Parts: sequence; structure tokens; C-alpha cells
Amino acid sequence: MRYAPWKLATCVVALSFGNPAPFSDNVGNPRRGIPPPSEDSFYTVPSNIGDSSPGTILNHRSPPSAISAFGHTAEKFVEKSFQILYRTSDMSGNATASVVTVLIPPHADFGKVVSLQAAEDAASIDCAPSFGFQAAAAQYPKINSPTMQAQELLADAALHRGWPVIIPDAEGPRGIYPSSKTNAYITLDGIRAAMSSGPITGIQKNATIVLWGYSGGGSDTLQAVQVQPQYAPELQFAGAALGGVAGAGQSIIKSISFLNKSPLAGFIPISLIGFAAQSPSIQTMLDEHLKPEYRDMFYLPKQQCLEANGETFANQDILAMFNDSSFLDNLSDQVDQFRVENTAPTVPLFWYQTAKDTLVPASSTISGIDAYCSSGSDISYLLEEGNSTHTSYGMIGAPAALKWLGGILSGQEPTPGCTSETAHTSAIDQNFLSIYPADIQTMIRKFTDGTQ
Repeated sequence: MRYAPWKLATCVVALSFGNPAPFSDNVGNPRRGIPPPSEDSFYTVPSNIGDSSPGTILNHRSPPSAISAFGHTAEKFVEKSFQILYRTSDMSGNATASVVTVLIPPHADFGKVVSLQAAEDAASIDCAPSFGFQAAAAQYPKINSPTMQAQELLADAALHRGWPVIIPDAEGPRGIYPSSKTNAYITLDGIRAAMSSGPITGIQKNATIVLWGYSGGGSDTLQAVQVQPQYAPELQFAGAALGGVAGAGQSIIKSISFLNKSPLAGFIPISLIGFAAQSPSIQTMLDEHLKPEYRDMFYLPKQQCLEANGETFANQDILAMFNDSSFLDNLSDQVDQFRVENTAPTVPLFWYQTAKDTLVPASSTISGIDAYCSSGSDISYLLEEGNSTHTSYGMIGAPAALKWLGGILSGQEPTPGCTSETAHTSAIDQNFLSIYPADIQTMIRKFTDGTQ
């Protein structure tokens, strides 16, 4: 079984700008008592879920608190916002439900839609973007995620261009991580739901659809476009932009060994918990081999999100939490059933990558792209040769992704076949920065130039 280390290690500080600024009363201070998804009945999977077809809208509402990032509401970019509960499926075809957030900008072009797949990298429904994009998330220190808020800023950049943005809770109600068939199905059904939401959101049923995601969100994006021809053939995607993603990987065992005792060791428990959520036999193995004294600590990811998991497990010997870690050798064949078949995407892709990425080596990205191109994919590849890391390039590379998406949405035909170009970006695009408040501009600059 092949599994990429970047799917496990999409970086505990990805796009993190430090502690959020405090909320002031005039920037969406959340009402106290707004529950996280695990305590919110809106997220409950209906008992008759099997009676509806994938993508069916089951319920909808306005988010309980303002869409927000780092102490600023997104009211400049968001005129209306909606949460839609919809029917979807897990990898075995069992009916379940998830939520897609729909953000409508002022003067929206309802004939264009961007599906933004956010990197959750967690094992709890409470880490979903439908909650993490809200001001209310700040009430919960273990749930609040600067990484998620940074991705809300990316949504703002798309909204600024007049494009409605939809954000599926791609990990679903059980917090499925790493990316798998289930995540791909949830993503596609979220798009189905959004495209049928016209009476609620105003989105046109025949709108041009593009997808976008970076790191863990890029992985969800890639797998969604790979599955789409079989799972949702009625959906027509004009293109997809993804970054920080490789097309092929190494064994799960090597990935775990690589991460153990490292600053990114927290990705081991969230991955194992994610596997167990999809397989009773893996859950049984975990229960049999996990030492009792580590049980509470190991399962903390069910109660906290990315940054809190990073703090809890950084440099920990996760394998020592088991009485015999050799049971992991038996995971490979079982985990293989979760994977999307590594088929060549039929959707035109813009693939952006930094050469200095230590989590997703450019060599692995190139080998994956070469394989897809030899099978007929259309891919425009951009390799950044500056000093960007995996994490900082999530923001530095965003303007190039937005430019490509803008061309697709304006009707430009993507370049046929495969092309490759390099860039050497010394500073983040000022035009991209200028849409944000001054303090957020400062945070982004410090983060992307390595001073924070």
C-alpha cells in the first residue's frame, strides 16, 4: 500500500499567523453559548437519511455567528451566508450527512462557483470549516484553529472577485482523515447540494464550477476530481487549482515511522483514529494494543483541532503508547480500501508547488504529474523556486491560483496538454494583500517572509 507522508503531515502550523486578535463588539463578537457541531442538533444525521439521494438538501440555516478570521468579520466580502445539511455517502455507500457552507459576496456573479476544500487535518466534527470559519470558534481554545481562519482569508480573496464560494465539511460527521474515498464523496455531494440551492442561495443550477484547495484541502480536491466521472458524472467542472499535493506516496508504515517523535507526531493519532472511524477491525486493533495509561491522551484529537493536537503530541513517541506496535504492519492492506484509485484527472488542473517543500518534495509532485500527463491529463504546473516553505506557500501561491481560476471562470480555454513554468517570488503580491485590514496584511507579510 502506498501512502504519502504529506497526507499525514500537512503541517501542524500550516498557514498559522499566531494568536487571533481579540474580538471587539463591532466585529462580530460571538454570542455566548453557541455550541460546536458535536453539540449542535443541526448537524445530526437524520434517522431516515437513506430515503434521500446523494446531494439532497435536508436542512439549511444562516450560520449562528459571523464569518470571521483573526478578529475581523468578513462582512466586506460576505453579503449572505448559509449552512446546508445534505445527504452524502461513505466509502461503502452507506448514507450519512454533512454540511456545506455557502458564502455569497456583494454583487455576486451567480453563474460562477468556487468550491474551496479546506484543510481540517483533524479527527473531530468540531474542526469542520462550517464552524471554524465562524467567530464562535474563538469561544473554544482547543477547537479554534488559526489554520482554518487563514483559509477563510483565501475564501475572502475569491469572494472579492464576485465569486460565490462553497466550503464542504469534507471530513464529514466522523472526522475522516487522511483524504479518502469518503472525503471525495462528501465533497462532490456538497457541490451537488450547492448547485441545487438556487431557491435558498441564488446560485444558478448551470453555474460554472471550479475547485480549489491547498495541502490537505488540495488532496481532497485532487481525489474529488478523480472520483467525479464515476460518482457524480452529471457535475461539470471547468478546472481545479491545487497545491502542496503529491500524486503518489510511500507506505503508511514509513510515514508513521517518519512522523514518530517529530514535531508532527500528532498526525499519527489523528490518522489512526480516522482509519478506525472507517473500519471496525482497525478500531479493534487500536483498542487491543493501546496501553490503558495512554488511552485518554491518544483520543484527545476527538475533542480538539489542529494546533491543539500539535501542542499535545509534538515530539511524542506515539508508537510507545502501544504494547506491540507491530500490529501497524497489518494496516497497509486495510487502509488500501480507503484510497481513491490513482487515476488521471480529466479536469484541467493548475498545480502549484514550492521547490523548498520538505513535506511534499517537488520530485514526488513532478513524478505524479508526469504519470497523469502520460495518461492524458491537462496540467499547468508552477514550481516556485524562492524561499517559500510548504506552509507559507499556501498564501504566497494563492494569487497565482486565483489568476488561473479567474481565467477559467471568464471563459478562457485552459492550455491543452501539460506545461511547466518556474517562478521566484520574493514577496507576496501587494494587490492580493490590499483587500485585507492592515493588521492582517502585517501578519501575512511576517508569516510569508519568515519573520513570524
